[in-house]
Amino acid sequence: MFFAAHPDDAELNCGGTILSLVNSGRSVGIVDLTLGELSTRGNLKLRKKETDKATALLGIKFRENLKIADGNIEINLINKKKIISVIRKYRPEIVFAPYPLDRHPDHINASNLIRESFFYAGLAKIKTGNLDPYRPSKIYYYRNAVDMPVSFIFDISKTFKKKLEVMQCYDSQFYNAESKEPQTFISSKLFEQEVEARARHFGFKIGVEYGEPFYSDSDLKVESDTLFTL
Repeated sequence: MFFAAHPDDAELNCGGTILSLVNSGRSVGIVDLTLGELSTRGNLKLRKKETDKATALLGIKFRENLKIADGNIEINLINKKKIISVIRKYRPEIVFAPYPLDRHPDHINASNLIRESFFYAGLAKIKTGNLDPYRPSKIYYYRNAVDMPVSFIFDISKTFKKKLEVMQCYDSQFYNAESKEPQTFISSKLFEQEVEARARHFGFKIGVEYGEPFYSDSDLKVESDTLFTL
């Protein structure tokens, strides 16, 4: 299960990994915390259309939006229970969340909210209707705009081109030479080039063409049959 503060965050930072997991037969879903209603470009109707298009192209099993207020992702009981409920509903083996250091306050707050809820989802005395307590086995963090420690890099060489296609579904948010809307941090041509440069950089570090980095704040288990594939 991939958590994201806004629609398009998961595609931008983990799109290649999501596509690879889907291709391998894994059940994958995305949970967006907000509708992205404060975005400089586009509007809610357009963003919903773009998200639906990207979701179909990814081929994931489910996508939900918790409709927490954009720009106001507070760590409170109401928001914790929203995330706890969705974790208990889908019972994912692994949760992915944004790394808790970033230029965007929503990404920071989302990360901390998800981390707390990840733990509390396993406590039986926290009630969420008829959903049973459940805590996933792992939480991994993905990179946004700020560098982070890297625990492993996922090879996305086979899915990078399709990742770019998925990103292009968000035509209002990323680079579009014909757009008349104000330029933002992620809508510039330079940012588009950085996306590929970053993927090439992390791919190079593991001897492949493209890669996406992840961080684990807990130790990773390695056994004899996986040691030689690291």
